[in-house]
Amino acid sequence: MNPGRSESLSSSRWLHLLVLAVPFLVVIVGWQGLQEAFPAFQGGDEPTHFGIVGVVLDQWPRPMLSGYGAWSGPAVYWLLAGLASPFGGSIEAVRLVVTLFSWGACAVAYVLFRDRLHARPLDALALALLLAVSPFFFGQSFLVLTDNPTWFFVVLALERALAYVERPALTRIAAFAVCLALATTMRQISVWLLLPGLLAVLSAPQPRRHKAIAIGILALGVLPLTGLLLYWGGPLPPDPVSGVAANTPLATGYRVRNLLLSLGVVGLYAVLLLPAAELGDWRRRVRRRPSWVIVLAAPALIALTMVIVGALGTITSFLTLVSRVPFVLVDGASLLFWLLIPLGAAAVAGLLATRLADLRSRVLAGALVGLLLSAMANRVWYERYVDFPVLLLLAGLAVAAGVALGRADRERWLLAGLAAVAAFFWLR
Repeated sequence: MNPGRSESLSSSRWLHLLVLAVPFLVVIVGWQGLQEAFPAFQGGDEPTHFGIVGVVLDQWPRPMLSGYGAWSGPAVYWLLAGLASPFGGSIEAVRLVVTLFSWGACAVAYVLFRDRLHARPLDALALALLLAVSPFFFGQSFLVLTDNPTWFFVVLALERALAYVERPALTRIAAFAVCLALATTMRQISVWLLLPGLLAVLSAPQPRRHKAIAIGILALGVLPLTGLLLYWGGPLPPDPVSGVAANTPLATGYRVRNLLLSLGVVGLYAVLLLPAAELGDWRRRVRRRPSWVIVLAAPALIALTMVIVGALGTITSFLTLVSRVPFVLVDGASLLFWLLIPLGAAAVAGLLATRLADLRSRVLAGALVGLLLSAMANRVWYERYVDFPVLLLLAGLAVAAGVALGRADRERWLLAGLAAVAAFFWLR
């Protein structure tokens, strides 16, 4: 083969986007155009969500703001109903719309890695494929669920924030604000996107007037969510029977538990994705500067102490990937939690201590902190709430590290991909 042609194919954007579509097309064909239900982990909520889409279709175009019996925001149901309506609004039509959003989320992630973080084209493709086959994303791609359509706008918002850092145009922050408005009215918890948006605006070297206008645009992006919360009288839609808003007290133990479990997910992906050269640099810093022991060890010890004192509580009821691995139990919790949670805390501390000087890494690290804090708002915790965005952000931080990625790094990505596929079939 001509070397020039081979190089052209290896960097072809359109070819890579087609490769990204292959896993989705295989399932569409294999499950008869999604007329049959795909056996996905945690897919039991599909009848509820499809029923709500049907109600929206019946009263279209009159908007439905509450009383539909789900915690998700109404925009996701409007979007699914509006896009599926020209094709009859059947369950397979809505499933195909969700699949399109899922592929779109991975395609935008590919653009984010390649164009915004300047990853090698094949590295960008590999990481986007890793996102596509992740066990808490792939199965959700073929059912009427609210997660993946929301992730599409989350990824697009982050891509626009990084584009703004690269070239601070108000049109780019306006696009971010539109994505913020859509994501937060689909899943209210997506309000964490506001933090990377603010960091992008405040970090870009622009005059005060420009920054003031950009902050005003961001404020417009949260107005739809603010209106919904005022209409509902709380952070969740009112109960359809009683009409009473859900009670979410501030001081509750589940908030710490959710943070710790989310840190466990960070620990898992930090080990698999962060560059070996960067981890080696952290080890050298520990040897040369004793203060660095405190930077990494203090957060890890605090997190481990919280596990020791029982902050996790009883976790066997939570359908998390790591809790289902048959590891030794220590005081009622999987040994994996005891290992991964301190690792996650140390990884977050290390990233914050070393990456904030780089504007792109600052946006991504800020997004990670916002995501972790937002996890504390949920009354229940499932790994699918944080798995995809943690994987996305750590993959982005890996290619934005400013160090050479070696064979060992790409082998760990391959290991992560194989583990994701194996976990998907195991969790079905």
